[in-house]
Amino acid sequence: MDQDPDVLSDHGDVVDRMQREWARLRPDLSFASLGVIHRVLRASRLILEASDAFLADYGLTRGELDVLSALRRTDEPLSPTTLAHTLLVPRSAITMRLKSLQVRGLLSRTANPADGRSSLLVLTDAGSALVDEVIPAQLALEDALLAEIPPGVVEGLVDPLRALTSVWEQGRGHQAGSSKNGRSGAAPTSPGR
Repeated sequence: MDQDPDVLSDHGDVVDRMQREWARLRPDLSFASLGVIHRVLRASRLILEASDAFLADYGLTRGELDVLSALRRTDEPLSPTTLAHTLLVPRSAITMRLKSLQVRGLLSRTANPADGRSSLLVLTDAGSALVDEVIPAQLALEDALLAEIPPGVVEGLVDPLRALTSVWEQGRGHQAGSSKNGRSGAAPTSPGR
């Protein structure tokens, strides 16, 4: 019988196995970064999977809750561009989420007086009430997810994760110099959503 590839074993986790397999195929390369990046990506996917399953009872996805939460936290209306930048998602993803939430009466759009091509977004009373209902339940879910991790580990993750995201977010949107292979492009951005 095959083992579940994602289950921890005496030989580590699935990422350890990926590193060993790549090292066997390409011993000329270092796969140290794979150990960090793939664990962050896998953790993000597992969190989103649990969160989306939980939020389905409220008729929301995690992406939609992120939009509603961003609007709830601010005292000022936000533009779709500002939301996309804040949430680190493509403008097209924000547009889809906004349409869905507006149709459901959870947010409203008004013309942006400073830019006729843009709109400003605010929560409706129904949107605010839904966020206020969902956030405590979502926090309880996240606390339950973290409660499965051995004591002391979570506290030890906060500073290193802050360091990772801070470096990547500061570099977001800036052009990096040409790389060794002659390609140039944006600096690394925060992986995830």
